[in-house]
Amino acid sequence: MKADEISDIPRHEDNPTRAFIADAVASGRRHLPLEVNPALASLSALLVESGKDELVIRFTAPRDATQGNGVVGGGTLANMLDLSMAMAVLSRLKLGHTCATVSLTVNMQSAGHEGHFIAVAGVDRVGRQIAFAHAKLYDAERSRLIANATSSLAVMAVRP
Repeated sequence: MKADEISDIPRHEDNPTRAFIADAVASGRRHLPLEVNPALASLSALLVESGKDELVIRFTAPRDATQGNGVVGGGTLANMLDLSMAMAVLSRLKLGHTCATVSLTVNMQSAGHEGHFIAVAGVDRVGRQIAFAHAKLYDAERSRLIANATSSLAVMAVRP
């Protein structure tokens, strides 16, 4: 995007999460807390690293996300996957655009326990109206696959 195109869109007409993650990826930031929105902050999301093809995000499942048997609930794991794919797509969108999940398919592979998880998310395609993404969620050591997911996300202009 050219500098004159950026100035045509007021900052208040951009998604602050998109602006934050796109800047972080463009500047190669690592180990960056993702406290830009409440959903990310609630899971202590941390951008571990990013590249052209994928984002690596660490999430922390809080104690109140566990079930009676000490296993993190599937909804929390799905939320981690959904957020990681949304961040990957947002990092690729132009100024003044945002996205929203249209469909989410999650496959649980093994139990996840309270603590850290590592999500590796990538974008398959960004079209004018729909983007497609995928992600894998691992335990903290990345030695065990906990879940994987695919998603389609609507791409749209930000509403002021």
